[in-house]
Amino acid sequence: MIDWLIANWKDITAAFGILVAFCSAVVKLTPTQKDDTFWAKVLKILDLFSIFFTKKDAAIIEKAEAKKK
Repeated sequence: MIDWLIANWKDITAAFGILVAFCSAVVKLTPTQKDDTFWAKVLKILDLFSIFFTKKDAAIIEKAEAKKK
């Protein structure tokens, strides 16, 4: 199982990214706010696992920009 995950990691992450993008688009196209709030919660959970531009990174960037001024 682990060997399969390692061998197919690029495809798995690409499919996951496509799924998130598709769901985001569908949620924006629907007229109700109920799914928007649910999807916002899902994205908040996914953000916890993000390795790109985390809240910690944002704080470091803001601090650096404040020093420039």
